[in-house]
Formats: sequence, structure tokens, C-alpha cells
Amino acid sequence: MELGSGSIRIHRRDIQAKVFQALGFEEEDARARFGFLLDALEYGAPPHGGIALGLDRLVMILAGETSIRDVIPFPKTARATDLMCDAPSTVPERQLRELGIQLRKTQ
Repeated sequence: MELGSGSIRIHRRDIQAKVFQALGFEEEDARARFGFLLDALEYGAPPHGGIALGLDRLVMILAGETSIRDVIPFPKTARATDLMCDAPSTVPERQLRELGIQLRKTQ
């Protein structure tokens, strides 16, 4: 079981834009969802890399759990939102159809 890993993160806006394009994001959609990241990369975010220890995996092993989801501090806030990218947020109807998800309104 891997308890740590590392890599160099994307630190160039042009490469990140190509990744979003490869994932099927239109430029406007990527800007709406990840504008904070694209802006940071536009201003020259420094390369970031190194090793990250998987303390969550270690806690999972020590706690005798079989899923890392049982020990990761999730959701990120008490309201189940991510403050950096405002998730969860609306999802395009096309993406819901692609994933076979249908939303129903509750009473």
C-alpha cells in the first residue's frame, strides 16, 4: 500500500488549458469553474512538487477501515462545500446525461 507519493504539479496556464480542453471543457466553462486556478497560473505560479505523505491512508490502516473515505475529513465545510471552487455547483445538463444522472426535485 502506497503511503506517500510525489510529482510536479501543472504550473503553466497553457498546459492547464490543454488539460481542460482534453477533458472536454469549453474555454468559458473552464473559466467559470476554475477561474481562480487559471488566474493564479497566468500570474506565474511557481513550480510545486515534492512528496506528500499519505497520513489519511495510515489512519485508515490504524483504524482498521477498508476505505479511505471513512477517514478523510470530508466534506470540507459543515455545509458540504469547497470554498476554493464553490463546489458543489450547477452541472450542465449535457454532463448529467453523459453520466446517466437524472435530478428530481424534492417536495
